[in-house]
Parts: sequence; C-alpha cells; structure tokens
Amino acid sequence: MAYSDDFIRQLRKRSEKSTIKASTLRSMLFNNLEGVPEDLGWDIFNLFFPDTGDDSMLNSETAERLALVIDLFVGEYDENNIELTDEELEYISDGVNDYALELTDDILMNVMKAAVARGLMG
Repeated sequence: MAYSDDFIRQLRKRSEKSTIKASTLRSMLFNNLEGVPEDLGWDIFNLFFPDTGDDSMLNSETAERLALVIDLFVGEYDENNIELTDEELEYISDGVNDYALELTDDILMNVMKAAVARGLMG
C-alpha cells in the first residue's frame, strides 16, 4: 500500500518523539488526498482531531490512522478488513456523497464500494 506507507514514513520523519504538529499533519493529509476538495479534507481531519488548533501537538500513533483514509480513497484496501470504524466510514462516505460532483469517479467508487461492503449503504 504505497500511498499510505509513504504517508506513515513522512509522519515518522516529521514527528517529534511521539507527537506531530497539527498543521504539519493536516498539510500531509491534504497532499495525500489529491483531487479532494479542501472542505472535505477539513471535515475528515476534524473527524479524527476535533477542535484542534494549528499549534496543537497530536499523538503520532493516532495520526497514523489517517493512512487508512488515504488507502480508502485510492482503493488500496481489503473490503473484508477495513480498519475504520462504522462511524468513521459512514461519515467519510456521507462527505464523499456531498462532494460527488467535485470528485473523480475512482474516489467515488472506492469509498462507496467500501461503505456498501460494510453494509452502511443499500
């Protein structure tokens, strides 16, 4: 899973001990979610790190969960073993649905296929 592996490598390089600055992490996420509207990127970031200021220091281990989102968007996941919670996947798929006209067909299909496989959409 090249995209998420690269994200995790970058994260570990930029982490200070076991934390990373929120603005750095957000920038890394946005760079890895090419073709995703900035507002949707913010929504996803805030799902994992609500009420986080730019200078906040975030736990690097928790930050690595964002790699799961990258895998989801690029379609590099096992439908039977998506490590996002139902709530996370449903929130993300709802957001993708809201921004459907601004996303590529590949992103739409990857996310919706995962949501359907999980039984979150009919």
